[in-house]
Parts: sequence; C-alpha cells; structure tokens
Amino acid sequence: MIVAVGSVLPRGLRVHAPLAALPSALAGVVDGPDLLPWLKRRKDARLLPRAAELALPAAGRALAGFTGDLEELGLFVAVGREPPDEGDAEASIAAMARDGRLDRGRFGDEGRALYPPLLPLRTLPNMVLAHVAIQAGIRGENACLAGGFEAGVGVWGAANDALAAGRCVAALVGAAFSAVDRASARDRHRLGQTEPPGEGAIFVLLLGPSVRPEADLRAWRRQVGDLGPVDALLGAVGLVPG
Repeated sequence: MIVAVGSVLPRGLRVHAPLAALPSALAGVVDGPDLLPWLKRRKDARLLPRAAELALPAAGRALAGFTGDLEELGLFVAVGREPPDEGDAEASIAAMARDGRLDRGRFGDEGRALYPPLLPLRTLPNMVLAHVAIQAGIRGENACLAGGFEAGVGVWGAANDALAAGRCVAALVGAAFSAVDRASARDRHRLGQTEPPGEGAIFVLLLGPSVRPEADLRAWRRQVGDLGPVDALLGAVGLVPG
C-alpha cells in the first residue's frame, strides 16, 4: 500500500551549458533543490553527490507524515552507475604513473597522498542511501542497487519482499539518478546511448506490499531524458504522462 510520495523531477529538456562540447547539449535538469530543510548541518552539503542532493528532498517529503519507529523503517534505494571522476583525482593518477603504467609503489605513496579524501563520499553508489539514512535517522533493513531501469525494479521487489516477510513495518523505497555532468554524458556517448541524459529522484513510502505496474515510458523520456532507475518507479505512482 502506497501512502506517500516525494519527488524531485525535471520539467523538460533544455540546453545544458556543461554539455556544450558534446554532440548534444540537451538534458533534463532539475533546478535546485533547496537542501537546507533536509540537512541536519549546513556543512553536510559539501559531502553530497548530485544524486543525494536530489534524493534528500524527495525522501523527506515522502516521510513527512510518517510517525512510526525509524528503527523498523526499511530503506531501499536504486542509483545509477558510479559517478565518474571529473578530474578531481587527476594529480593522484599522474603521480602513480611510471613510463605510462601504474607503479604499485607510488600507488600507496604519492598517489595516496594526493587523492582527494572526500571523493569517495561523492562517487560510491551507496552514499545516496547513506546520506538519506543519516539525515532522516533511518536504521532499519536497507539495500542499495546500482544500475539502470532494472535497479529500480530490483529495489521495489526487495522492499516488498521485506514487508511481506515482516522484516520492516514500513519501507521507504526510491531512486535517484543524475547523468547530466560532462563525464557521465561522455560515457553515455561512448556506450552508444543516444537519449538525452536526465536527473531526478522519487521516493515512495509503503506500509504493505504493493504491485509496481508496468508503464510505457517512451513519452516521458522524450520530454525529460533518461532517468535510469527513477523511470522504474514513476509508473507506480501515476507520474508518467499519458
């Protein structure tokens, strides 16, 4: 049973300046969002990957009316591929090279010393789940899946399985995705993915098992681009345009 929904979604495709050097600069981009209502500490914002910035408001809105025990609330999150490094680790990688090959000795010496210590907090896929859990205080069963549409289907199934088995009294299930940075868009081009990239997040609060209906997402993707695992949850809450 779906009881609440929170979302942060793009309104449509538009030219996105960071992608101007690529074959297409069109992307579905979210304005904002305002993170202050959803952060315990303002300084936590500098630790967030873009997908987490989108996830926090969506998760917070879905949880707005929840009065149950956060110790027994499940959290199931789908994200996209691991966000690529956009040059933050370039100095570290250069320091590890010798004659064009990785020098294992430098890997643990110069390379480690130059590696940005906060970079993993912005790139590891399960950091979206971690940030939502920390900011919302969720401590129940959890799972994070990384990938495309299938990851969204997977977390929906995992949440419903946990509810049916009684491993959580309610489940916050969602997806967050962003592929509008240059490195992600470049990788999509290399992989032959021709749809414009998009970004967005959606979270649904379940109090009991619920069917995720299949939906035709072609019209949606033409409007806002590829949203990866977010697409898999949109049909369940009636947000896919007809």
